[in-house]
Amino acid sequence: MSTLVNLLFQTVDGAFAVDPDERIIFWNPACEQLLGIPAREVLGRPCSAVLRGTDPWGKPLCKPECEVARLSRGGAPPETFPVKVRDARGKDLRLSVSIVLVPSKWKDLWTVVHLLHRGEAPEVLNVVERSFSRKPRAKRVGPRDVDRSSPVTLASLTPRELEIFRLLAEGLPATVLSQRLSISLTTVRNHIQHLLSKLKVHSQMEAVAYAYRHNLL
Repeated sequence: MSTLVNLLFQTVDGAFAVDPDERIIFWNPACEQLLGIPAREVLGRPCSAVLRGTDPWGKPLCKPECEVARLSRGGAPPETFPVKVRDARGKDLRLSVSIVLVPSKWKDLWTVVHLLHRGEAPEVLNVVERSFSRKPRAKRVGPRDVDRSSPVTLASLTPRELEIFRLLAEGLPATVLSQRLSISLTTVRNHIQHLLSKLKVHSQMEAVAYAYRHNLL
C-alpha cells in the first residue's frame, strides 16, 4: 500500500481516500491546492462534511451513507461523474470524479479513493442521475464482486510491459522510465498505453491499484 500512497501523493490530480467509516484518511497536496484546504483540517473528518458536493443541478451528492461511501463494503465503482464543490474561498469548482477501490487494512473492506479532475466531461453529465438518484440501494457484496471480469495475468503481458508495469508501481514517471530502460520517451508512452489498454484502466494510478487488487506485483 505504501507504493500506492506515494503515487497518490505525487499525482497532479487531487486525490483523497475514505475509510469504511466515511472519514478522510488521505488528502494529497494537489487536493490542498485545488480546494485550498490543508490536510490537517480534513484528516479524520467525514468526507461529506468536507466536500459538500452537489450534482451540476445543485442536488446534494456528498452525504452520509452515499453510494460512493458504501463502496467500502464492496460493489462496482460508478463511471466518472461530475460534481460541484466550493473551495476554501467560496468559489464554485466544477470537477470530474473517478473512483478507485484499493484493499484496506480491514478484512473484506475497501479504501475508497477519489480522484478529482478539473472540468466536466460532457458525456458524463447524466451519470449522477443514473448512478445515484435513480439507482436503487445497491446490494452489499464482498470485495471479490468488485471486478467480475477475469483479471489480466502477468503471462498476458510482454516482458517489456511487465518491466514497465513494475516500474510504474514504484511511482516513477515516464521520463525516468525512458532513462532507466534506455528507450525513447515515445516508446515508453506507447508501452504504457498498451499496458493500460490490456488492463482496461485509464491512468497509472488505476493500473497500480489494479495490480494491488489482483496481487499481480
